[in-house]
Amino acid sequence: MNIAMTGATGYIGKHLSNYLTEKGGHRVIPLGRSMFREGMSGHLIQTLAHCDVIINLAGAPINKRWTPEHKQELFDSRIVVTHRIIRALNAVRTKPKLMISASAVGYYPAMAEVDEYTRTRGDGFLSDLCYAWEKEAKRCPEHTRLVITRFGVVLSPDGGAMQQMLRPLQATKIAAAIGPGTQPFPWIDMRDLCRAMEFFISHEETRGVYNLVAPQQISQYTFAREMAKAYHAWATVVVPQTVFRTLYGEAASFLTSGQRVRPTRLQEAGFHFAVPNVERLFKGTDHSTVRTLDLNRYMGLWYEIARYENRFERGLVDVTATYTLRPDGTIRVENRGCKRNSPYDICRTANGHAKIPDSSQPGKLKVSFFLNFYSDYYVLELDGENYNYALVGSSTDKYLWILSRTPQLPEDIKKKLVTAAERRGYDTNRLQWIEQF
Repeated sequence: MNIAMTGATGYIGKHLSNYLTEKGGHRVIPLGRSMFREGMSGHLIQTLAHCDVIINLAGAPINKRWTPEHKQELFDSRIVVTHRIIRALNAVRTKPKLMISASAVGYYPAMAEVDEYTRTRGDGFLSDLCYAWEKEAKRCPEHTRLVITRFGVVLSPDGGAMQQMLRPLQATKIAAAIGPGTQPFPWIDMRDLCRAMEFFISHEETRGVYNLVAPQQISQYTFAREMAKAYHAWATVVVPQTVFRTLYGEAASFLTSGQRVRPTRLQEAGFHFAVPNVERLFKGTDHSTVRTLDLNRYMGLWYEIARYENRFERGLVDVTATYTLRPDGTIRVENRGCKRNSPYDICRTANGHAKIPDSSQPGKLKVSFFLNFYSDYYVLELDGENYNYALVGSSTDKYLWILSRTPQLPEDIKKKLVTAAERRGYDTNRLQWIEQF
């Protein structure tokens, strides 16, 4: 599908764009700020006329002091942008099938236990902002299915709130909770947010408001304590509210208060969270391997369908691996890949060998391409019936491959393996899909 997206260059937008293009096979069309200037409506209309889905993530950062000027920017970057999208949609002859418009759990009353069926909303600027944002989105043409997503705190180690919390922890080995520490902390893992967006696109029965938060209800202090355990901090301390009120003024309210938010409608729709609790968030990756492996059936030619980029394969396409079982029980490995160049391609081959050091764990192999320096080769998932596809990793999160006996893999099998990798805790946004000719 063609998916138009505002906020595509932001923290969430970058992750979501990669996810939808690499795993969903969609085409993402960024809607830059220039499209929403006065006099540019014609360009916006023309772009939306060729799109199946609109995802509206536009919005200035909320975690700054709310001066009158910044409040106006927060309003304009959300409500004005949404208004111009709706105006353009009304002018498009063939309407997009779906519009997903972001909002936030700040819509709800502070400290309340709520879900999508809660009718009351909170007091204050943040709630008013979310209400106006959603009200504008609800003017969406009736022929376009509308989904409004209320985000909790979106977590990923490579940016956003989690990176801001990790920096001082890693520098001081002390985790900090925002006072009083008892306030609820509604959150969602970035991978689940991306999966939920794909879920809305593929499930045409979904419409209306959905809370994008993990099912677990935790406090700010509990979250900080679990993060401290995971990153081996010496202690967890509570930073007084007055510190944040001094730094942020009125904006400190979104840090020092919270809502107990449940994703009721999302779960009712059949969505399953890969990261439902902080224990799973901080647990790390599951590197357990298949329990049985018939080496004779595993031998032969495998095509590389997707991988984590690594220095040995950087820029290579048409990548294959051929395994041959030797009489002594070791395995001959031949890796081949090409780089596209003009006037002709440059292909190269690397030869190595592999072994199974522990016969009780046949899915754990060791591979060497240089003397006796071995790397892990873990068969994580395998088509046990026909040995037609496999998910391969290592003892760390550095490597991940999807392999197939054929140059192309059916979409349903791709999704099955990506889901298996996500369930294990892998960041599947890092997967690169490899050209095979």
